[in-house]
Amino acid sequence: MEILAIGRSIFDLFFPIRCLNCDSVISQRNPLCVTCAADLPLTHWNMDQYNLAFEKLKPFCKIQSAHSLLFFRHENVTQKLLHHLKYLNHPEIGYLLAEKTIFDVDLKKFDGIIPIPIHPKKLKKRGYNQILPYAITLAEHFQIPVREDILIRVENNPSQVFKNREKRLNSIQNAFGLTNQNLEGHFIIMDDVLTTGATISTCVNLIHAKFPKVKISVMTIACGV
Repeated sequence: MEILAIGRSIFDLFFPIRCLNCDSVISQRNPLCVTCAADLPLTHWNMDQYNLAFEKLKPFCKIQSAHSLLFFRHENVTQKLLHHLKYLNHPEIGYLLAEKTIFDVDLKKFDGIIPIPIHPKKLKKRGYNQILPYAITLAEHFQIPVREDILIRVENNPSQVFKNREKRLNSIQNAFGLTNQNLEGHFIIMDDVLTTGATISTCVNLIHAKFPKVKISVMTIACGV
């Protein structure tokens, strides 16, 4: 054990872990230093209809409520966190952000979380769906299921980053499908970031086309401003 501890100390000395935002040396537990963590652009929203996330989605689909933890802007700390979560194999970011979300919402009344799926090719490349660490942490805390058996991704679309809402919507209108599972109750559709709302509204409308009585709310890690 002492040899392992010494080896770890030497490794940390020459290859220290650094804050994803400002590059200062940090502990292994946190992706951000204390200063950057304190400056996270938190929305402080409740799970309701009185926020930007709900207003973004309201014209395009029928939802009961919405919540996002962070504001998303070009090159802000939120974008850096999501980039590392999504592309650089840092699932721990999802777990840690979910722990912050627990203080904003109460999800006990919901019947489950439906994560937006990614295509099997992207899943194979990344190794995991980036929203699952966030979704699973919240589901375990509030003792509700994660329903990965509802939505499926049938098209492997290219990145939507530089497209406006109309182009995104045209690109993904046939990207998702439903399994043969039945659905009753009030569910949360969950994704990493809400920008134009094209992806989420497509999935909400797809579910309502088959299950019109199902209630749907939306949660994302971040919301674009």
